[in-house]
Amino acid sequence: MEQRLKELTGQPGVWLFVKSSNGWFKNVEILDVNPDTITFRYESESESERKLWEKTTRIDNIAEVEIRLLVVPKLNKTLDHIR
Repeated sequence: MEQRLKELTGQPGVWLFVKSSNGWFKNVEILDVNPDTITFRYESESESERKLWEKTTRIDNIAEVEIRLLVVPKLNKTLDHIR
């Protein structure tokens, strides 16, 4: 897992499932990966404000990693050609 997270440092579209939070952190920016920890940034938004957070957690606290590969408008049929 450590090596895969290092490869994703600075990449867009990364989602992390953090066990201690029991939830997904969407569109994170991985800042640093050490043998035991990972540090990443993410945003949250409410009706009145946007917040930018930085979190450091243990690598073994990361249960899953997803990477968004592509975003295509629904009206665009080119996705069928990509597959």
